[in-house]
Amino acid sequence: MTDFKTTTTLATTPAPELPSAHKKRKLKVILIGPNGGGVRKTKTALVIGSVAAAAGSTVIYVCADRGIGSLSASLKEGGPNRVELLPDEETGTYAETLMAIAEEDDADVIIIDLGANEMLNSKSRRTVRAALRQLKALGHDALVVLSLVAGKVGLDEDASNFARQMSKDAEVILAFHGRDEGSDFTKFDELKEDYASVEVAADQLAILGLITAAGVTPFDWCSAPPGGFAMAAAWTAHNLLQLAQQPVMADLVSADLAVPVLATLASGRPQRFYIGRNAKWQVRDEALAADAVEIMAERVMKRLTSSADDATVLAAARAFIDASTAREAAYRVAKLAV
Repeated sequence: MTDFKTTTTLATTPAPELPSAHKKRKLKVILIGPNGGGVRKTKTALVIGSVAAAAGSTVIYVCADRGIGSLSASLKEGGPNRVELLPDEETGTYAETLMAIAEEDDADVIIIDLGANEMLNSKSRRTVRAALRQLKALGHDALVVLSLVAGKVGLDEDASNFARQMSKDAEVILAFHGRDEGSDFTKFDELKEDYASVEVAADQLAILGLITAAGVTPFDWCSAPPGGFAMAAAWTAHNLLQLAQQPVMADLVSADLAVPVLATLASGRPQRFYIGRNAKWQVRDEALAADAVEIMAERVMKRLTSSADDATVLAAARAFIDASTAREAAYRVAKLAV
């Protein structure tokens, strides 16, 4: 005989909860070196992080140097980007710490800015190298990006030694700053034969100052610039786009996903003939737009040949004079605005 009471009781008993399917998180942990100061390591960290963010990744920054110009100084506390400090004491479990904070923030990219001479500190060196080794063994991507500038005495030897040491635990990539300004990197030719590389475009000092004052990354800034700086923001997006379009970046931070986002943000950029913009007012929309008109008028005038008729010459000269007058007026407005 069927015991209906028992059957009913069993039917109303909630089914046991099955463990949720947990997708293993694969991290990209990117260490920025080499040892020396003044080689734009923090900028390298910020532009790579910007491209990663444009690609849809959540980025956590780790600062190993609390000095001026470091990540912890550049990104405001409480801002949109999480910044951690490298532990002062040596630890063999730092890989676990990195995985934990990535899980907490649902992040998939961690960028560690070493700061000047930090890897000469044996405790920091052992902590970071052990973490990279463990992360790599667990299937995560461990990468080292060397930030390189021209004219720094001894940087080629420092970078070569650093690359050789770190290549045992991570993939090494070179980031050259300033080639678009004519910098000579021939002393790094041997390194380029051994490692992949990317080129980082130079930024105007005025724009860098605005981004630093805001305490955000270049992508944060060009995504939501302050009023009056839309053209400067598009300029910043264009520089990031140039970086994202380089093949190495696709493997580094899935930069191919960032390209359409950055291309849209860069659509209103001024032309590349703008240089030496060191004051904030010089990169306001009024100033940049007026400069564009004057420069184009000057180019039209310079293209005229001796065979041009007087009416054509007069019209071109008048257009240039009008553009120059309008530019001076725009400069006054821009100066007053800041």
